[in-house]
Amino acid sequence: MTNSLQNLPPEMQARLQQIMATHGNQPESPHQAAIAQPQAAPIVKPPSLMDHVIALRQEVNQLSQQVEAAGRVTEAVGNAVGQMYGMFQEQTTPTNFSTNFQAQGQTNSVEDGEY
Repeated sequence: MTNSLQNLPPEMQARLQQIMATHGNQPESPHQAAIAQPQAAPIVKPPSLMDHVIALRQEVNQLSQQVEAAGRVTEAVGNAVGQMYGMFQEQTTPTNFSTNFQAQGQTNSVEDGEY
């Protein structure tokens, strides 16, 4: 376009430059006008009652899954504690290893001193 302007007489070049300076921001066609206009933010409608109900159902579903998972963990821990308790209850006669160890230590200490 610059080359075609150079072929015109100087008065016409000045006039075209003046027109382009004042109207240069305006698009040439309606299609370009639609493109050139800044895009307005999309209109956001407030959520309807049904949207709220759906969101609440999803939240309740998530919470119920969390409660179910917590119940499973609690049950597993209870079972593990019960098994450990059962292992200790199997020992019916109390053992007193410390007194046996002390009795052996007293008899061995005399023998150790003789070396």
